[in-house]
Amino acid sequence: MTKEEVLERQRQLHIVFKAWMEDKKKREVLTFRRPNGNIVRHYPDGHEEVIDSDHIAMEI
Repeated sequence: MTKEEVLERQRQLHIVFKAWMEDKKKREVLTFRRPNGNIVRHYPDGHEEVIDSDHIAMEI
């Protein structure tokens, strides 16, 4: 597989994953970490609550 093919496959997987998560958000309560480190609980009605805003220290 060439580098270009790998990049295209990654792009396709990202699109499919994003669509899957959007569908899942409509049906289930999800808990996940935002890029800023916040742990967020998302509810099917669309509201979210920040559960933990502490950042995890990276271990070296």
